[in-house]
Amino acid sequence: MRRREFITGTAATAAMGLAQPTFAQTETRLPAIKRIAMVHPSEPPEGLSINGRPAYQAFFGELSKLGYNEGQNLILERYSAFGHSNGYEDVARAIVAGHPDLIVSLGGPVTRVLKPLTATIPILAITSDPVAGGMVTNLAKPDRNITGATTDVGLEIWGKRLELLRETVGKLINVRFLMPPSLIAFWEMAGGPARALEAARRDGIAFGTALVAEPFDWQDFERKFNAMAAEKVDGLMVGAVAEFFTYRQLIVDAAARHHLPAIYFAREWVDIGGLLSYGYDTVAIMRRIADMTDQILKGAKPGDIPFYQPTKLELVLNRTTARSLELEFPPSLLAAADEIIG
Repeated sequence: MRRREFITGTAATAAMGLAQPTFAQTETRLPAIKRIAMVHPSEPPEGLSINGRPAYQAFFGELSKLGYNEGQNLILERYSAFGHSNGYEDVARAIVAGHPDLIVSLGGPVTRVLKPLTATIPILAITSDPVAGGMVTNLAKPDRNITGATTDVGLEIWGKRLELLRETVGKLINVRFLMPPSLIAFWEMAGGPARALEAARRDGIAFGTALVAEPFDWQDFERKFNAMAAEKVDGLMVGAVAEFFTYRQLIVDAAARHHLPAIYFAREWVDIGGLLSYGYDTVAIMRRIADMTDQILKGAKPGDIPFYQPTKLELVLNRTTARSLELEFPPSLLAAADEIIG
């Protein structure tokens, strides 16, 4: 089945989880026009725009300030695997075959597939740990054609998120970490389980994983939440997975239905009803990616641009959601919060 989408000046065809751009015959490729391929593992192509979530608004707004305007001197090709991990390679091959001036890859899994396909097209990637993921060997001096921003903010964040959730709930007994199976090996390699288990043992908390099957299917999410309810889980940590962004409203709503306090990795979840988040600022990251885009389109080599590493983490609380869960944030968290909603 084939469906055609027209997205902000770029015609894209979506078939079998793949959005493959094509162009009208009347378009002219002038030297001043730059062509960027933007790819997300699950976000629909139409969401990757100035009308999308705040991070994308920041990216396109910053590009405009830098003098790049879609339909004038910039062509954006939007790709998505629509949450199907088995479609990453098809998407990556379609992107490379189009020979864009730059690829902006919004997720580590797709970037890892892109890397062996091209050594010449610059790639700006947002990923957890590009060194552990085998994309580059050095953050300060990335090799070859890949740079970008890392969302890895240190192993301590696993214990910190658990601590913040415990402070919010008061007492935790049984916590789960929501994640896909593909994240397990990377998480273990990075040492995440050791830090989370260490923090859990210290506080006498039972800690385990709730694995969501890939390709992602909402019915499986619902089964996992039902299973957690049966196991009397009283706290949830949501894994920092790019694909989860697409399902964030469904995950937040499921947590609310099951009366399950959850902590998320970015504020976008709290904006739509999540309890609290502690992590990197996605808006700041996308602004930095826009700046790197400008540098590369002006001739800079990706290998000469260090990976951006967030130095500030933000704590965002939703008091309305807390009240619905019959919770109240302690004064210490309220004082430490970067923003309080409700």
